Amino acid sequence: MPTTRRFTAHTNHANAFAQRKRELGHIHQGKAALRWSDDDYRFHLLNLTGKASAAELNGTGRAKVLAHMATLGYKPKAGTFKPFDQAAKIQWLWGQIGKAGGLVDASPAALLLFAGRVAGTGVSDVKFLPTLEASKVIEALKAMLDRAKRAQGAKR
Repeated sequence: MPTTRRFTAHTNHANAFAQRKRELGHIHQGKAALRWSDDDYRFHLLNLTGKASAAELNGTGRAKVLAHMATLGYKPKAGTFKPFDQAAKIQWLWGQIGKAGGLVDASPAALLLFAGRVAGTGVSDVKFLPTLEASKVIEALKAMLDRAKRAQGAKR
């Protein structure tokens, strides 16, 4: 008996969450663009999906609502979604800490050394950090910024 392979699509949980969030945003933008009252909005949701809230919708339900809104003239603005750039956030936080007086050396080289220490690996540029390590660096920088702001406030 021959074996058959089945294709299994694997989706990243973070990507699925981001897609859901984006679609819910488009639904709420569509509600505003179509000038639906809350009652109109609930009517359309219930009529199309049987759900009273967009938060309860699965991917199929969200697609159905967006398709219905499209027939009524609503087109989501594709350019409104801006992907999260961890490297830019790391550099921005580093600059904010420097402005708050929380750094002895605010140079880009010092940032790379700091990121390497937190990530546990050498870093030639923060844009090459894997997501998990970049998240660790961001959290460490947020804590540093909070400390720098508290210290700055205590000096006043």
